[in-house]
Amino acid sequence: MSAIFTIFKKELRNYLMTPYGWVILAFVMALQSVSLSGTLKAFTLEPQKEGILFFILHSPMFWFYFLFIFPLITMRSLAEEEKTGTLESLLTTPIKTWHVVLGKYLSAYSFYIILWLPMLLYPILADWSNALVDWWYGYDAGMEISYRLADWGGTYSILLLIGAWFTSIGILASSMTNSQIIAGIISIGLLVLIFFMGLIPVVWGEFPAAGIFHYISASEHLDRFSAGLLDTRPAIFYLTATILTLAFTVRIIDHRRWKH
Repeated sequence: MSAIFTIFKKELRNYLMTPYGWVILAFVMALQSVSLSGTLKAFTLEPQKEGILFFILHSPMFWFYFLFIFPLITMRSLAEEEKTGTLESLLTTPIKTWHVVLGKYLSAYSFYIILWLPMLLYPILADWSNALVDWWYGYDAGMEISYRLADWGGTYSILLLIGAWFTSIGILASSMTNSQIIAGIISIGLLVLIFFMGLIPVVWGEFPAAGIFHYISASEHLDRFSAGLLDTRPAIFYLTATILTLAFTVRIIDHRRWKH
């Protein structure tokens, strides 16, 4: 376990102590702020039935930048090590392959969680926005930006679950090549494919096998959890898929290692 922690600490430091990590953080923060400001504007114009988090996560740009987060934070993890030759040197030590994979995965996933920490402030921002509108009009304007802790907790839970699997897919893509660009292309290609597979029942309608696509639909999971409807089935699906993806990554690295 000390080997995993050492790799985890080193990789997380690379995210937090280099311009690369801060550029990603600034990129995500900027797009999150645009989504938040647009949502607050919609709430000031007229009352909304859904909560603030539901609107933010259903803005047109959310899935655009959400899917691109994972190639950005994972494409360097194993591909760069392979290109520089440090991965082979690392694996000749007593460290096992799964130690390397798990350490790099946990660091990337931890950085992904850091990207969403500002969302913890949304309930506070909602209260401030209500007070600001009342101050602007000089009286109780009757505009309420509502939020429920169930919505907030559900939203954060599903983002963590989806992120767990999608991060492992990025690590898998990075293990397939020594090129960061190719790893990023493979990663975004797989994620877009998974996303659109969840939309097949929407495009083609219901058919006998549609239940499978409903089960893996990240957009449907996000809809339900952000509305406060918690379900254990997506949790089991994402955790199982994450473990299987990481196990497949270990097999790929071992295969490439012995092939050379």
